[in-house]
Amino acid sequence: MATLEKIRSKSVLLFVIIIVALLAFILGDFLTSGRTYFGSGTAVAEAKGKKIDYTLYQQQMERAQEQSRNYNNNVDNDELAQNMIQGLLGQELLKQEYEDLGIRVSDNEISEAMTGFMPHPAAQQFIYSISQNLGFDRIDGKAVLDAIKNPAKYNLPPEVAAQLSAAWAQTEKDVEEAMLQQKFYHLVQGLFTANELDAMSTYNDNASTRHITYATKGYNTLSAEDAKVTDADIKNLWNKEKNAYKIDEETRNVDYIYVVIEPSAADRLAGQQAVEDALVALNENEGLAAVDTDSRFVINHENQRASRISDRALRDFITEAENGQAQIVNRSRDSYRLAKRIGATDQIDSVNVSFLALRDASMADSIVNALNSGAKWSEFVATENTQGQDSVWISLVGANIDNRLRDAWLAASLGTATALTDTVQGQPVAQIFKVNRRLAPVTVYDYAVIDYTIDPSNATLEKLNTDIRTFLSANSSGDDFSKNAAEAGYSILSANVSASQPHIANVPDSRPAVKWVMNAKKGQVSPVIGDNKQTYLMAIAVKDIYNDYLPWNAPSVHADLEHKATVNKAGEALIAEFAGKANNVEGYANLFGGEVAEGDVIFVSPRVATIGIRESALQGAIAGAPEGKVVGPVAANNSIVVFEVKSVSDESRPYTFDEYAQRFNRTMGIGTVDPFKMLLGNNKVKNHSLNFIQGIEN
Repeated sequence: MATLEKIRSKSVLLFVIIIVALLAFILGDFLTSGRTYFGSGTAVAEAKGKKIDYTLYQQQMERAQEQSRNYNNNVDNDELAQNMIQGLLGQELLKQEYEDLGIRVSDNEISEAMTGFMPHPAAQQFIYSISQNLGFDRIDGKAVLDAIKNPAKYNLPPEVAAQLSAAWAQTEKDVEEAMLQQKFYHLVQGLFTANELDAMSTYNDNASTRHITYATKGYNTLSAEDAKVTDADIKNLWNKEKNAYKIDEETRNVDYIYVVIEPSAADRLAGQQAVEDALVALNENEGLAAVDTDSRFVINHENQRASRISDRALRDFITEAENGQAQIVNRSRDSYRLAKRIGATDQIDSVNVSFLALRDASMADSIVNALNSGAKWSEFVATENTQGQDSVWISLVGANIDNRLRDAWLAASLGTATALTDTVQGQPVAQIFKVNRRLAPVTVYDYAVIDYTIDPSNATLEKLNTDIRTFLSANSSGDDFSKNAAEAGYSILSANVSASQPHIANVPDSRPAVKWVMNAKKGQVSPVIGDNKQTYLMAIAVKDIYNDYLPWNAPSVHADLEHKATVNKAGEALIAEFAGKANNVEGYANLFGGEVAEGDVIFVSPRVATIGIRESALQGAIAGAPEGKVVGPVAANNSIVVFEVKSVSDESRPYTFDEYAQRFNRTMGIGTVDPFKMLLGNNKVKNHSLNFIQGIEN
């Protein structure tokens, strides 16, 4: 009882301890993950109730980046990330479609796709690579699977077999996803495939050419006052066309300053002097001592024949200069390229060699004897104990070839197999080679290419930073930022920014700046922002925040609508002035102060005679006009037009359903549809990826 009383007396304290511990657990997890208990959790993006977990996204990003490195593709990781998010969301939305439509891929289908005579395209590269590495005669999924299940049979180490097994499983997933998409595509494709009416309509649109005469009166003939539009005109037009300005996610309009970090005039003078001094020293002294201890100069020492030097200016200098002579061979603003000819010798450029690598060095003598006694080289190219190639041309000039091997190839008798032995980590190794041919000696030039780039000095960097910080300290509001930038020597640029955009406009490596923008308040001004490579400085002011639609007064929308409203008003004014004032095209041409023109119009062509392109209203009027009737004035994009259809000629090619169904499908078929937008419908994407990157310090 005494123990129970003690527990009861301490119950409040225990309760407080438990609550504090629980809060510590929650807050600790929140602070480490940043988003587990509040906000978006571990979802990097979501749409229609489907979420992409950060772990999956990160795994797929690492895989995509590795593939990019393997193919030597220089990709923008921020753009790759946003494409990856959309791709993963698309996959999740597709899964729901598969479930709703009952689309499945059976185990037998996947097995056939992986191990059948012709593997599925999504598996071909993987199976081809493994088949080739294992020495199979052809792409063979069954053999690859057998090697994974029975690694000892193929002399595969266990760790390699485990890696291949994981890769096989991932490839099966890729194949299944590709097959599901293919089935869904074929099902949906029918919704966008031409029927008889579509094909006939396409034929009619292409078949008729209307020959017209016409006269035009340009809107530029009106005074600015007569075509002036008001905000009310622009708002009314926006209300009619607002769906064209619908946005899928919150968007922010920003003004920003972008300062390129580049050398100052003083930096360039100093750099030019350094290059000139180096050039004098290179010409006065032997070798490269004048520059080889100066880290600003990047030296590449080359040995090449003239035909292998692709840079024409460099080639001309190297072949014409004297030994020891140096010269500037190229200059591009802040980059200099110098070259120095060191010498020239006559050398054998290339040899044709057959070679074998031996598993067991003790076999070398017997194989050499067999080859020199008449055995064919092809008998040993691919065996259990030898691997090699027959008759391969190898360049000896400018190539990274072991000197011992080079000397052996140059000294060997033509057509005689020779063994070359060595010891690697205490184990004897051997290879056999036969020199089949040697090219005649050519002149090989010994020279150095020296690159020098003028970089901004520390003083320049400090001044650029100080100037922009001084400006920001005096202009801390968005209005002042935009109003006073020009006076301070900065140009204001504008952009619309959303969470799904990889950059601010086209500014590289500016994803952290996107995060700042999306977290900032209207009117807030950023600190100085820069990239890790020190190529630019930037500052941003948030001007406005948009949801659902870009408003009529958004800068880009306002400019677009103002132009359209001006065109509409000009058209109305000119039509009111000239309508009914003449009876034929010639009469209107006289009233317009111009001449009658002629032209051909095809309904589906983007151009209407010489009047302009994308003239949909005018094209529709011409397509529906009867022959011999004067029509207009009609408001076009840049003028009013009066025309007469003089004649109509039909295409001589007869109608066939297949031909014109194909034409329809090319322009209106499934290939013209954005699949992601089709899956998304009217729903919005919530992009939380900014939560997972480091922002800028304010």
